[in-house]
Amino acid sequence: MSKVYRSLQNFRDRVSASLTIKKRNIIFFIAVFLVVFIAILIRLSPIIHDSRLIKAFDPWIQYYNAEYLSTHSIYDYFHWHDFKSWYPEGVNRFTLRPGLTFTVVGFYNILHFLGFPISLYDLCYFFPAIMGGLTVLAMYFLGKEVLDRRCGLFAAFFLAFSPGHMQRTVAGFFDNETIGVFAVIMTFLFFLKTIRTGSITYSILGGIFSGYLGLSWGGSEYVFYIIPIVTFLLILLNKYNQNVLIAYAGVQGTGLFVNALWISFNFGDFLTSLNVGGLVLFTGLLIIYHILYIQRNERPKLYNSVMNFLKWGIIPAGIVLAVIIYTVPNIIPFGFGTKFQSILNPLIRNQVAFVASVAEHTPSTWSSIYYNILIPLMILPLGIYFCFKRYIAADIFMIVFLITLFYFTGSMVRIILLFAPAAALIGAYGLVNILKIFGSFYKEQRGEIRRKRKKLLRRRKTIGKGEIYAVYFLVGFLCISQVVHATDLATSQLSYSQLVPGGVLHDWEDSLTWMRTNLPGETVVVSWWDYGYWLTPIGNVTTVNDNANLRVWKDGMTGIALMQSDEIYSAQMLKELQAEYVLVYFGYFYDGLGGDEGKWQWMVRIPNNHYETYINMGLEQDNWAENSVFLESDYVNQTNGKYKDKWFQSTLVKLLTWGVPTSDPSDTYPEGSLIQHYISTIGNTKDNDGNTWKSEIEKIDHQASQVFSVEHFSSNGLVKLFKVDYTPLESKFKIKEPKIFDTGYGTFKLDNIGSEELEITNVSVNGVSKDFTMGSSINDNIVSVDEEDIVWIDTGSGFEVDDTVNIAVTAIGGGTYTFSNSTSNFFVREAEEGAVRINRENSQLIYDQTTDQSEAYIEVENIGDSPVVLDDFYVNTIGNTFSIVEFLSGSSILEPGKSAR
Repeated sequence: MSKVYRSLQNFRDRVSASLTIKKRNIIFFIAVFLVVFIAILIRLSPIIHDSRLIKAFDPWIQYYNAEYLSTHSIYDYFHWHDFKSWYPEGVNRFTLRPGLTFTVVGFYNILHFLGFPISLYDLCYFFPAIMGGLTVLAMYFLGKEVLDRRCGLFAAFFLAFSPGHMQRTVAGFFDNETIGVFAVIMTFLFFLKTIRTGSITYSILGGIFSGYLGLSWGGSEYVFYIIPIVTFLLILLNKYNQNVLIAYAGVQGTGLFVNALWISFNFGDFLTSLNVGGLVLFTGLLIIYHILYIQRNERPKLYNSVMNFLKWGIIPAGIVLAVIIYTVPNIIPFGFGTKFQSILNPLIRNQVAFVASVAEHTPSTWSSIYYNILIPLMILPLGIYFCFKRYIAADIFMIVFLITLFYFTGSMVRIILLFAPAAALIGAYGLVNILKIFGSFYKEQRGEIRRKRKKLLRRRKTIGKGEIYAVYFLVGFLCISQVVHATDLATSQLSYSQLVPGGVLHDWEDSLTWMRTNLPGETVVVSWWDYGYWLTPIGNVTTVNDNANLRVWKDGMTGIALMQSDEIYSAQMLKELQAEYVLVYFGYFYDGLGGDEGKWQWMVRIPNNHYETYINMGLEQDNWAENSVFLESDYVNQTNGKYKDKWFQSTLVKLLTWGVPTSDPSDTYPEGSLIQHYISTIGNTKDNDGNTWKSEIEKIDHQASQVFSVEHFSSNGLVKLFKVDYTPLESKFKIKEPKIFDTGYGTFKLDNIGSEELEITNVSVNGVSKDFTMGSSINDNIVSVDEEDIVWIDTGSGFEVDDTVNIAVTAIGGGTYTFSNSTSNFFVREAEEGAVRINRENSQLIYDQTTDQSEAYIEVENIGDSPVVLDDFYVNTIGNTFSIVEFLSGSSILEPGKSAR
């Protein structure tokens, strides 16, 4: 009877234990579900502010492509050449990575087929948040793979509340990264599963996700690089086996095959690209190594020799490779892309102005990394410690995963998007291992460990309940801190679209709607490249550049047009771009608004990188710097950061400050308003000469502009649209060979290079008007089209050798347009001795007895080395001058070697 009772009791205990496990499972999976659900919920925070606007810039071009695909056939999509961007050449829109476009349009069609009446815009808006939740779920499975399900839960939790990941998966951020990070995690998940199990199915699944990643996001290069690195380290650390080859071959081979489906995939990359050609080369070497590996027992000496060579050669090879990357990366076989080079070596970034001009490409500060990662960053050392302690393939992968992304994030702030999952995984790994240790102590206190283990622990000094509870309390506090930080960030910063600066300024919506309503779609609007992805998809206008930066030299042409100090030269460059309107964005000197006043450095630097291109295009102007378009030091004192006159004279500053008051005597604008901030800034900030910005800006005569006229200002004046009038280009001239002498005169040549005749109305030296005499145009001061004439200036006294002077000329073009041109500063020189002679054989004096008048025909030749002006003609005595002097040929101003009659 007692045996039966004990059997029943054991059965009851087993059933009870089974039910207990199931309850724990239910609670655990509810926790996983809640983490994923809250991850999606927190990424939907923009709905709180009722601002259902797609964010940033790139997401709008993704929506633009998706919208086209949803209303056209696949054939039409893959033959779509869009002339509304990068006008007039246009761009093949189908070259955009198709993964995101086809994914969201596929879901859109499925939902409509099932009867859900959701719009494509709404689907694109909510899609990032949903993918953010799926990425958190994928992180759970990756954490479970590297350790256990508790690690997976914490990894998912940290990623769910990671600002670094949230900022790219928040609702409205419809960009490649939304599915890119998900595909990265899934690729690594199946790669590690294959190493553990040797399953070919897992390796092929990993390859499918790797290929999907390649079709969706440029960050796929990282995956293509890290998997060979991990594989190589497994070889060096004697962790290699057949499963590693299966994992590598399946993931990389299948991934490359799927990636080759992209229409822009170039099979020539096998010979020229590092991430394709380098991958194939490494695969060949891996196969050779594997052959040696399986024959290591038959040929141990050969195998050991190869391993020793690899182990002892890795350090000097790594040093040599690092030196090459930092000095001459172009000699590396296959080569690196410019952007990838700048990640490996941030020192070269400033040499490539375009790369440096992108805010996402700036190096990360420690504070920004901490702000975007928070708690996982603090416990990373624990994770690294336990990786080295266990030291299996998954640990080696995690170490490489973390170290590479930590370095890359420090080099380029955008990569924090990938560093966030790495930190979440390794941080969770370290935390769970610590909790396991303290959990064992807790079980000891409750008597839930085996007797042998209990006896062993009694011999050692253990931790009391107080310390154990303190650790669990600390972990709970850290987790709550992560949630609070992420929630605050989501509701205060991530909820707003860049289209609405500060969450309250709707200027971009106002202006883009105005353009869409009032301008034909073929209207060409030129702006800095930042706004191209808004102007075409939202404003429905044609642009010459955008955020794709396919032709950076066009970005430079825009920079030249905006930073020229002569608006005529600006108009010439805009005409090359075929611009009808120019758009600028003024942030009123608020750093947080990101206006064009903070981007001018790149408008100067990018053109300089393409100087030779512009020379070959024949675009050089006489005010360009030597061997470059601009000298940045002409605009700003690079020592103290104070602006110079040329900055205030630029077309950009003229357009930005157009219509903005420099003072508020009537207290029209409330304290704290944009205008008051602007007035305060320009009134209290001084330029390099000690003058206030206000005094310099007030010198700008906006209404005198002959090229630009106001077309539309947004409600707060942030976005300004100007119409370009090219009429002044028909009237233009050049000042050549300017000379001022110390004897009271000067000369220069004036070349009419426009299509209208010019009337010269004023000549000034150092801003003071002077008397002047023209050569062949002496009678009316009119210079015909394509005519070049010499001008003599009476400077009076007051100039000495080596004094600095400049000449300015004012003219009327076509009888209506008044404009001016001037030289740069030059030095007064010592006068050159002049000499003339009368050629007697070509001269004669005729006396008319009837009228008792004499007429003289005289040919005068300049035999000196400098120009001379023929002032008076007289007979016998100086006072006996001719009453009328007419030039039958030549003019009163004779250049050396020239003659006049």
